[in-house]
Amino acid sequence: MEATSAVAYGFGVQGLLWFAVIIILVFLIYRRIQIKKHEDFEDRDN
Repeated sequence: MEATSAVAYGFGVQGLLWFAVIIILVFLIYRRIQIKKHEDFEDRDN
């Protein structure tokens, strides 16, 4: 394996990891917004 292909492979793996992290963050933010829409604080009893 040449050094250039090893560097390209390393960047590819790192790029995939960053892509996965961004996808997970977007999903969690979207899910939190959806949950927040359905929350109602009127039913709480203290």
